[in-house]
Amino acid sequence: MADRDTHKKVKVGVKVGGGPPPGYQWNIEVLDIAYEEAREFLDEDQYEHLASQFRELARQVDPTHSETIDVRPIEDFHELRDKWGILRRLNVRVFFLVHKERRTIVVLGAMNKQNEGPTPLGDRVRARFRMRHYLESLKLG
Repeated sequence: MADRDTHKKVKVGVKVGGGPPPGYQWNIEVLDIAYEEAREFLDEDQYEHLASQFRELARQVDPTHSETIDVRPIEDFHELRDKWGILRRLNVRVFFLVHKERRTIVVLGAMNKQNEGPTPLGDRVRARFRMRHYLESLKLG
């Protein structure tokens, strides 16, 4: 299982206090597998567009209730929703966990949503699996 082998590997996106004043209020960590997923269907400019949205979330007091970015709760995690513009015909969902104790936004996965309606069950299960393994790795580490 690729997820089991890669769930502990993360890239650091931003650190609390970094960035332009007044600085980020949240750290961002991106699971390597989430990065790889996104790079499979996003070009460089599209990836940077979504990364900038996460940097904006990291500046906010509560990244789960943004006034400027479409964020929706799903179970115990959230999804950033975006489409059109620089994404052209892509309907992108980026799943993330907000770990309040660590003040960290953890990017769990990304998908190009093909259907109308709710996020497919398989994608939610995959994000839930990654979230659970990420949290377990914190206890072990």
